[in-house]
Amino acid sequence: MQVNQPSNLIDRVIKLERELSAVRKKVGLSSAIISRGGLTLVDDSYIKMTDSDGVQILYIGPSPAGDQIIRIRREGGAPVLYTYKAPNFDGQFWALTDGTGRIIMSDSAEVGAGLARPWLPIALYPKFTTHTYTTDPGLGETFDYMDIDTARLSGETVLWEGRASVSHPWVTIEGVWGRSVATPNVTYRLKFANTEVGSWNVNSGATGGRQGRFSVKDFVGQDWVKVTVTASASGAGAIACQVLSCYLQ
Repeated sequence: MQVNQPSNLIDRVIKLERELSAVRKKVGLSSAIISRGGLTLVDDSYIKMTDSDGVQILYIGPSPAGDQIIRIRREGGAPVLYTYKAPNFDGQFWALTDGTGRIIMSDSAEVGAGLARPWLPIALYPKFTTHTYTTDPGLGETFDYMDIDTARLSGETVLWEGRASVSHPWVTIEGVWGRSVATPNVTYRLKFANTEVGSWNVNSGATGGRQGRFSVKDFVGQDWVKVTVTASASGAGAIACQVLSCYLQ
């Protein structure tokens, strides 16, 4: 009586291993624990997670354009957090969104420093008493903005001041500027830490308007930065200087 050849047993083991390997490929990795070391993905590999409906909830890897991106979505697919290559700039920005997809916080791809959203206000406070008419009662107190007699300006004079923690690379200021009485020439300046970041001339009747954007990139990350609005004028009369808002953006 002849005994089974060992080669037959070896063939059966090889066949079983192949079948087991095929089953593993179909089933996938159900769970894993890495106690030391880590998992490294190379050559544009990616991580993707979908929910029970097949909606992609997480994606980390290359975009169709070849940029490395992150996408996190809510149940149903609405965005939560993502990185994106801005079309007109070299860098990426990250964005956090609300339930409608509206960006509520993001950094600046344009500058590469500081936030882009949300805009944050800088509180400014007047350092002057508004002009009171005493020589011409016919003018009355009819202006709905603050102004100052040019005789009270000693060269370049600080009219508004505040403090800011600079988190954005740009600033815009809105207010009422220009002449309120007679025809003085006036120059306004916005300063951070006594350094001029922007200036504007309004040698016409008082009018509302926004000034900027002015770059404050060099101040990003600094706290308690002194922010001032100054005015200097030539010629007798009065000038408007009413700050309505000042935003880091």
